[in-house]
Amino acid sequence: MSITATHADYDKHIHTWNKLDDVCDGQEAIKQKGKEYLKLPSLFASKNDPTGELRYAEYLHRAIFPGVASRTLASHIGLAFGKTPVFNRPDGIEYLERNADGAGRSIYQCSQRATRLINRNYRCGVYVDFPNVAPSKNQAEEKKKNAFPMIHIIAAKFILDWDYLIVGNQKKLNFVKIKELVREREDFKVNTFEQYRILRLEEGESKNLIYTIQVFKKNDKGELVEGEKYIPTDYHGHTWDYIPFSFCGAIDNSEEIGTAPLYELSMMELSYYASTADVEESAFIVGQPTLCFPSISEEQYRLMKESGVGVGSRSGIPTDAKMVQAEKNGLAYERMQDKWNQMKELGARLIEVGSANKTATQADNDNSVQHSVLSLVAANVSEAFTNALRWCAKFSMPAHDFPVNELSFTIAQDFNKPKYDPIRSRLIYEACIANELPMYVWYSYEQTGTFPEDKWDDIVKKIERRNDGGLDDEDESV
Repeated sequence: MSITATHADYDKHIHTWNKLDDVCDGQEAIKQKGKEYLKLPSLFASKNDPTGELRYAEYLHRAIFPGVASRTLASHIGLAFGKTPVFNRPDGIEYLERNADGAGRSIYQCSQRATRLINRNYRCGVYVDFPNVAPSKNQAEEKKKNAFPMIHIIAAKFILDWDYLIVGNQKKLNFVKIKELVREREDFKVNTFEQYRILRLEEGESKNLIYTIQVFKKNDKGELVEGEKYIPTDYHGHTWDYIPFSFCGAIDNSEEIGTAPLYELSMMELSYYASTADVEESAFIVGQPTLCFPSISEEQYRLMKESGVGVGSRSGIPTDAKMVQAEKNGLAYERMQDKWNQMKELGARLIEVGSANKTATQADNDNSVQHSVLSLVAANVSEAFTNALRWCAKFSMPAHDFPVNELSFTIAQDFNKPKYDPIRSRLIYEACIANELPMYVWYSYEQTGTFPEDKWDDIVKKIERRNDGGLDDEDESV
């Protein structure tokens, strides 16, 4: 089997992934694909344009692709990262806050990239690698190498193949094939080459499982040649018995592939795109008044054909004429508007003046449906990145088994912003005056519309401190 062979599930979904990428990339990407997303109507062919290409070029030019999916995706990222994710880590991997993937992206930007890819394609890969260097004897020696584990976010279309094996009652990833694009510069020219990274879990001499890496590159003849296989080790020089790679998906972090969160919206936007082309074509052809000659002689026709026909006070027409205007047909436009409303129902977060009012209950239900998908994505990304942090620690630190409060990455999932309620504010103020709440609770609500995240025991202690003459927002450590 060829090194470029792909998994059956990959072949099943790659076309959809590419389509969703084009939709999220916007109008330029869609129009560059031409007839793939906007078909050539068969009636466009004519005597002067046998293939219909000339008329199709105008048809394509007038079509409008509004970019609803890309705006919705940007809205999702803004909601998920409206609060800075909580990044608990030891000092040994603090560099991840500045450069987590080797390309200058922080761990926060990497997590945004993962969230974006999952919304587009349902899943991505989270992979941690380490330079092929000898194990370190101590932390000082580790720093001299200037070698750091990096977290790479792999788009679904670059994960060509994968497989699992059963060990006891556990399912373990034992094969991953990743397609990589490598850029090489020759003076003022940049060449891009494909290479394939193979991650395997192989059986060692003592029947134990060992993680190996092998890269296939093209030689001068353009042939893919396998590179040297090497065995990564952790900080202590021990081999790995699993691959530091994880799928991260919209439903769970398994290898199974489902429907991307933005799929339905993207398909509706493509349909809307085709409708705009038809509406604009119709408006262009019959939207302008047309000069009509109900009765004209052959001599008058010949005269007008030679000298042309003018409309207005400076030139006359040697016959009776009238202006004909096609009657308005709103069916195509109404259908286009129906699709626009359907896109909004599918999650497009667009501000539209004069939109139908909803009850508070309806609005809350809509938000919960919209955010439930995003909440699950945020939870899955948080889990995958927390695992990646443990792999980074295992590569570069003497210990990696840290508790959650010392090593974790968590994206906030409370996307519904609370609304300020003056009645609630008055009730809180009265409770503070009655010494049932610390006064800073009311102040916090007035400033942010939210309550402080204090436990009830802490609230009680602060009330007691105020009764003793202290400040109710004073830190106990002071």
